[in-house]
Amino acid sequence: MKPLNWSTVLNIFACLAICSSSLLHTTVAEEATSTIILATESSTASENVNEVTTDVMENTSTTATTTGTIAAISSTAESLSTRPPIDTSDTSQRPSIQRNSLGFDTKLLQTQQPSDCSQREKSSIQPIPTLSSRLLKCCPLGENLDIYRENQSDSMCENSGMSFEPTIISAVLYDNCIEDLEIVTTLSYQIGNPCNSSFQYDDGEDVFFVLQDGSLLVMDINRNDSYTIEKNYCIDVDKSGHMFAFTCITQVDEHLARGQMVTVAVLMLVSIPCLLLVSYLHMTLKNLRNLHGLCLSLMSLSLAMGFFVFSVVGIYGLPSGGFIGYVIQFLILSYYFWFFCICCNVILNIWYKLPQCVRLNKTWTYVNFGAYCLFTIIGPTVLVTLTVQKGLQGMPSYFIQGLTESIRESQRYFIPPVSTLLGLSFLAMVISFFGFQRIKTNGYLRAEKDEPTSNAPVPQFDQQKYEDVKKDAKCICLLGIIMIVTWLLEMTTFYSKGKEGYLLLCDMINGLQGVFIFLIFLVVRRRRTVILRWWYDRGSHNIEGTELQTVSKNTNPS
Repeated sequence: MKPLNWSTVLNIFACLAICSSSLLHTTVAEEATSTIILATESSTASENVNEVTTDVMENTSTTATTTGTIAAISSTAESLSTRPPIDTSDTSQRPSIQRNSLGFDTKLLQTQQPSDCSQREKSSIQPIPTLSSRLLKCCPLGENLDIYRENQSDSMCENSGMSFEPTIISAVLYDNCIEDLEIVTTLSYQIGNPCNSSFQYDDGEDVFFVLQDGSLLVMDINRNDSYTIEKNYCIDVDKSGHMFAFTCITQVDEHLARGQMVTVAVLMLVSIPCLLLVSYLHMTLKNLRNLHGLCLSLMSLSLAMGFFVFSVVGIYGLPSGGFIGYVIQFLILSYYFWFFCICCNVILNIWYKLPQCVRLNKTWTYVNFGAYCLFTIIGPTVLVTLTVQKGLQGMPSYFIQGLTESIRESQRYFIPPVSTLLGLSFLAMVISFFGFQRIKTNGYLRAEKDEPTSNAPVPQFDQQKYEDVKKDAKCICLLGIIMIVTWLLEMTTFYSKGKEGYLLLCDMINGLQGVFIFLIFLVVRRRRTVILRWWYDRGSHNIEGTELQTVSKNTNPS
């Protein structure tokens, strides 16, 4: 081993001093180059002096690392300087919102710490779906909004082929944070706008979507972490496909007060026994079981069942939508259809059967009755089917006030058909009146009293049937007047804007229709006579001083 050369050591220390001085006054790149050169020159001396060589290598490694870091920063700065600027006005580029194809915001990502909702406080009120959870759609199914109509007083809905497919999300609510569970959720629709006055939101400018319990989540477009939950709202699309939401400033209470509903429901329960008694007697008593009696029996039975279901809903506060509402609608409509059939039966008797001396046997009587049954089943079924197809509630207008357009729209397959049937029934009663005048004028009654002048068989005018039809027509006319008056009172209640006391009186009179039917068709003289005869062992009761003729046992059932 060679002896240590002190001159070489001194040269190495001199080079290190020069290197330190250059690091203080030159750039980082020149510093790295000088260090690498010094490391190369000192490579021969490192074989002899291990400690000195180690110090030089550590210094060289540190300098190279610093040079690489500076180069990376320079490259990043150059890349950022060449990147195009971000348009902050485009909300779709916001990192906190992820939009789906329908325009609803389906997931909220946080831009500030914490990055998710796990560290936020969970809200005390969470959207929990129930069996009664509904998505509130403004227009009936198959119809869409007409926002930009010329006359704003016209209907806000129009027929359109635009599909309504809102996105419903399942979410957990936190303090200024929303966690989307990404669970597929479906809700049934409830048609109608519950608002008397409302705010309008457009999916082109606003952010809103439906939660799993049917409530509406409205987000602040200026603050992505701020939101509100709306229970009273409705959403729909227009003909261009834009989604609109209406949230209530003031909500409409379309139903009557709880006490009023119970009062009217109790009166309906009072009417039910009267209606059932009318139906039973006209179905079982032979002298009352003719075509008119069968129609009257089923008319009373339809109203009794409708009043029963209606009163149960009103007293116990059951949901009025869905299947129960459609059943009530069918029964009440059947009642009015049956009344129209009874009026038509009077026309048939007074204009055809009596003048032509037509006497239907039992078979043809039941065929005629079957035709009436078919009419009273098909008519209400078609109307209820249209109601279901449009997604409207089946509940008739009882207990409801039509304070908004959507509430009035929900009765399109109940109020107009009933009004039409009552109008046609009134027209039928007028035609029947002229039919009775025609029989008197043409001498049918006088010809019956005259003796026959020839031996040729002449059809006999049925005087007894004429009297029966005449008295039935009087009862029907009286019932028709009561039905028209009560219906006008019902319309007054429905379209009235106030809460006046006379509205309760109108509904109370409407609930007593069964009592009126009982008084008209069972308390009149002829039917009271028949009922008493049936009650006292079918004829053992002695009836004196009757103002009508004795009921014949061979009365034609038609």
